[in-house]
Amino acid sequence: MALTCFFFAIAVATTDSANAQQTTGNTARGETFFTSTYKCYACHGFDAQTGARRLKPMRYTEAAFTTFVQNSPLAQMPAYPDVAADDLADIYSYILSIPIDAPAIDEIPLLKEIRDATLKSLAQ
Repeated sequence: MALTCFFFAIAVATTDSANAQQTTGNTARGETFFTSTYKCYACHGFDAQTGARRLKPMRYTEAAFTTFVQNSPLAQMPAYPDVAADDLADIYSYILSIPIDAPAIDEIPLLKEIRDATLKSLAQ
């Protein structure tokens, strides 16, 4: 039940890319956090579009991104409850600044099918 509520909260906070572009973070600090301090690139790639999970295009609001990172229910993504919200705002700002090089998952039918099946199995 708690996991379902968590996903519902994330889904409600998820928005289209036009609305997700608002941030309070510092992009330069976010790049340092992403590449050096927290080493997010190790799983998400230097362009945030490769690796275990694509972060571009960003589909979360800043608040939803912070909540997800601090409380991740996914086995592939450990929760980072000790990372300050200000640091996550900076990382979010940096991710938004990265140009999108690849098509969105929704534009690739097989990837969309895999993602949807995975999300469905996680919700059960």
